[in-house]
Amino acid sequence: MLKRKILLVIFIFSVINVFSWEAGLFSSSFVNVPEGWYVLENREDKVTFADPTDSAYFQLKRYPGNSFTSVGDLYSYVSGELGSSGDGEQFLFDAKESYFASITFESSGYYYMGYLICIEGEFEDIVLLAFSDEANYNLSHDFLLSSIDSFSLNESGLKNPGPVSQFYYPWPGRDKTINYLTMDSKKIPVSFDTKEIDTARILIEREARILVQYTNSNLSDSAWARYYKLIYRDNYNRLRRIARIAVSEITDDFESLSSYEKSSMLLTWIQEFEYIRTGTLSDFMSPIDTVFEAAGDCDSRSLLYVMLLEYNGIDSILMVSSEYSHSLTGVAVEGTGAYYYYEGSEYLIAETTDNISIGLIDQAMADPAKWMGIKF
Repeated sequence: MLKRKILLVIFIFSVINVFSWEAGLFSSSFVNVPEGWYVLENREDKVTFADPTDSAYFQLKRYPGNSFTSVGDLYSYVSGELGSSGDGEQFLFDAKESYFASITFESSGYYYMGYLICIEGEFEDIVLLAFSDEANYNLSHDFLLSSIDSFSLNESGLKNPGPVSQFYYPWPGRDKTINYLTMDSKKIPVSFDTKEIDTARILIEREARILVQYTNSNLSDSAWARYYKLIYRDNYNRLRRIARIAVSEITDDFESLSSYEKSSMLLTWIQEFEYIRTGTLSDFMSPIDTVFEAAGDCDSRSLLYVMLLEYNGIDSILMVSSEYSHSLTGVAVEGTGAYYYYEGSEYLIAETTDNISIGLIDQAMADPAKWMGIKF
């Protein structure tokens, strides 16, 4: 029931001008809060962020790992300290016993609503609390979930789905069925839990609802970057095993090829996909959808291509342009053609929606000043 409540809240929106903040926290944890949220409090054991209107908050607090006998005890303690009531249940986040709750509480005569996650670690326990005043809850709801979902316990967790996604549906998915990759007109069977695709779609649409708040904002570029980073993170390790299967089917000697040859073969495969728009608010297919449907538009294919390149040790960036309403990929390989310069490195441009070689770009889209690079 709680999981359905997350999805069934009625969303009301207003334009908010904010900026991005991304950092490591505590001994090893990371978070990427929505644009414009600022650090309200920074202590050794607690960090609090606030939105620009000071009506929504995201707090991270840690306790020594031997402070509580179970995650249920941790939740009971924190809930008691807040004086909160709500609906919650246990789940696993990155194999750690965790507890997710929808809560309400009162403080100094004001009523607040939000979400509380408790994570039981070996050396420290983590509490994530995202909430807003009651009057602004519908406005803040997606931002609260997005803040929590940006959290990772450590650097390796930056490639796993976030805690909200893992609560909504366990990761890795356990209900695997046979699905098919299309490669050179062949159907390659792979086992995969398709409910992970549904979970990835939920994140994309939530982040799209947040992204539209930055339309015509001077923070639009950073909002777009965060949008793609959260999608990339949510999909990355869901697709890792499938990517290994794909490259083994492209050619038997894939590992012996040069980086340029690998990049070209992967690009040729993606260029053969059908061009499809989703028609949703995001108008974006997740990389998981894209690989199984052998379909997608420019940004869904380009993001998938970036992931495939990274799986194979090839540096790359996503390139997006609001001016051209298009996406490309920049690949750090030597070759002839057009390069994009990003943070001191050269990236050979790759078009994922037309059957052309790496390095070629439509002359009408060749102004580098109208492109933004995103590094994952």
